[in-house]
Amino acid sequence: MASGWCVDGLRPGDRDALDTLFARCSPETVRLRFFGRLHRWPAPYLDSVLAGPAETHDAVVVRNPEGDQVLALAGLVAVSDTVAGAAELGVLVADAWQRQGLGSAMLEVLLDRARRRGVRRVCANALPGRQALLAALARRLELERSAWTEGGLVGVYKLAGIVE
Repeated sequence: MASGWCVDGLRPGDRDALDTLFARCSPETVRLRFFGRLHRWPAPYLDSVLAGPAETHDAVVVRNPEGDQVLALAGLVAVSDTVAGAAELGVLVADAWQRQGLGSAMLEVLLDRARRRGVRRVCANALPGRQALLAALARRLELERSAWTEGGLVGVYKLAGIVE
């Protein structure tokens, strides 16, 4: 971490910092993350990420060296009603900080925490032409299945090495 940023847990008082993170993302970055044109966080998502216990919505952020700014957010949301024992991954990195390892660092922390909770699968969705998230998962996890849907490519990955 030559840049000094660090992966950290989300704090109850981070709502304003998350709003600032969202504002630092281009409309295209937001569209690629949320599959639509949004001007602010979806309220249910923001409420869930800030209040959710790890079993429901586990989330981590990357903070700047001073610790007063959130540069990125990643979360795993339980989706056991869709895929047994699964959690869906979402990552948002401020434009100025993309391709500097923040997403990968958050992913490693979330996968480790998910293993400890007994999560068995990780799902992710990607719009056509933007499968970098799925490629990052494929480097770490075994692909169980993938399928093209109207919204893009969906990948389901086995989370091996579950800590019992």
